Amino acid sequence: MSRVDAYHATRIIIENAFSHLTWHEDVCEKTGFKGISQVWKEDPAWYFWLNQVKGAFLLRLHAEEPISNNQYLSLSLHYFPAVDEESYQSLSKEEKEMLSDRSIFDLETITPQFEAYDRFISQFIVAEIGFVIDPENDLQLLLYSSSKGENHPVYSFISLLINTLNFQSKRHHLQAFVLQDESVKTTFLSYSEAVFQQFLASFGLNLNLFDTLVDDDKLNEWLHAAHIDAVCSMSSSCSCSH
Repeated sequence: MSRVDAYHATRIIIENAFSHLTWHEDVCEKTGFKGISQVWKEDPAWYFWLNQVKGAFLLRLHAEEPISNNQYLSLSLHYFPAVDEESYQSLSKEEKEMLSDRSIFDLETITPQFEAYDRFISQFIVAEIGFVIDPENDLQLLLYSSSKGENHPVYSFISLLINTLNFQSKRHHLQAFVLQDESVKTTFLSYSEAVFQQFLASFGLNLNLFDTLVDDDKLNEWLHAAHIDAVCSMSSSCSCSH
C-alpha cells in the first residue's frame, strides 16, 4: 500500500489549481481572486487576498491521517480582518492587540511579519478545511467546518477554493452533506462515494447523522466551475491545455 506524502500533496493540489487559475483573467475576476503568496516555512501554507474582501487569509496544513490508501489533509484557515470590518469586532482582545502591533503585522498587506509567524498560529482561526486525496493526488472528498455566521468573509474564501479546484480538475462533487454539531456546521462535498464511506468508517460516523444538501445557488456555482470553458489570457504565454 503506497502512502501519500501529505506535504508534497498539499502543495501540488493548491499550487497547481491556483497556477492554472492565474492564466485565466476572466475566471480570476469571476471568482474574486486577487493574489496568493507562499509562506516559506516547512509546513505548506499560503496567504490569499480576494477582491471583495478587505482582509487577508492564511491557509496552512496542520495535520494528516491515512484513510486506507488515501490521505486526509487537515488545514486551518485564518482570517486577518481590516479594522473597519464587522468581523474585526469579534476578535479577542489579544488578537486586536496583535493586529495593531507593527512588529507583528504588516498593515499594508494585513499579514504577519515573517519573524512573527509562529506567534499567532493558535489565533485568528475561522475554519478547518479537509481534503481526502488518493495516491494520484486527486481530490476525492472536501469538507469545511466553521462556527462563523453566513456573512463572514470565510465563506468567500471557501467558494474561491472550491471553484478553483473544480475549474482546474474539471471535476465536481457528486453528493453534498452537512453535519451540525452545536454551533459548528461541517459541509462535506463527496467526489467519490467509496471514499466518503471510507471516511465515515475511519472516524466512526454514521450517515444517519448527516443531512443531504439539495441544489442551491452555491452548490450550482461549484458544479458550474468544473465546466467553465475559458481560454488563456493573451497578456502572457499560454500554458494551459485549453
